[in-house]
Amino acid sequence: MPDPDTLHVGDLIRILRVPNGDLKQRENEVASGAEMAGWTADTIERIIAQSPIVRISQIDEYGCVWYDTTIIGPAGTEEEHSLIIYNDDTWEPIVNADGGNMNHR
Repeated sequence: MPDPDTLHVGDLIRILRVPNGDLKQRENEVASGAEMAGWTADTIERIIAQSPIVRISQIDEYGCVWYDTTIIGPAGTEEEHSLIIYNDDTWEPIVNADGGNMNHR
């Protein structure tokens, strides 16, 4: 499992899948009839489909790692998103052909 503590602002990562917590949240919101149910999971699915390689934009005062990305939303307009990286297997660092991390030279 990749470690978000090894990332730095400017590093590239690939988003692989929606975190389980976001999938469960969508399930609960759909079941309860919530407005904009599953927005986060839906957004991450669009990121994966459109542009899964993202650049780390900030590490906040709590050590949480964030990325910013722009995608085309369901209405056909650009949407800007800022999302957190979890300590899980939903992402991977971008590495070069010899297995080294492209982000750290």
